[in-house]
Amino acid sequence: MKRGFTLIELLIVAAIIATLTGFVLVNYPSFNRTFALQRSASKLAQDMRKVEERAVAMIEISGTPPDAYGIYFNTSTYPTSYKLSAYEKNGNQWSATDTWEEIVNLESGIEISALNAGGVSTSTLDIVFEPPDPTVWINNSSSSSSSITLCLETDSRTKTISVNSSGLITTE
Repeated sequence: MKRGFTLIELLIVAAIIATLTGFVLVNYPSFNRTFALQRSASKLAQDMRKVEERAVAMIEISGTPPDAYGIYFNTSTYPTSYKLSAYEKNGNQWSATDTWEEIVNLESGIEISALNAGGVSTSTLDIVFEPPDPTVWINNSSSSSSSITLCLETDSRTKTISVNSSGLITTE
């Protein structure tokens, strides 16, 4: 007696494999966009922590540390990027300097859909970390929290990154 598979059994297995492969390939772009959104949200949270760590370490630029480090968002001018930079204090206002800056572009198909500072929607957002603790300033206020919402350009999936006044950074 010979043991083996019949031609019908092999064809059925091949058909099942082809069907499953078809489902995966049809949904691949959707999976890829979802992962791009997740990667962008993680990168933004990581960059916020990077800026916060620079403030804690008081990293020097040209021999002296700046007054603070921060991150700047402007949805009307730069909906797909944000800027990390050194900040200086002029009275009670923070302003970015050109001594150190890094522009970070979000992944293709991802944009900043909403900025929120202290419960109020805004088109610009400055999050500044002032050494040594660091003190967190959100749009020149030390007593508020903020959130940045990233979205896919093609559908309604979003990720929100929040920063509170004590410097806690969370991703939802």
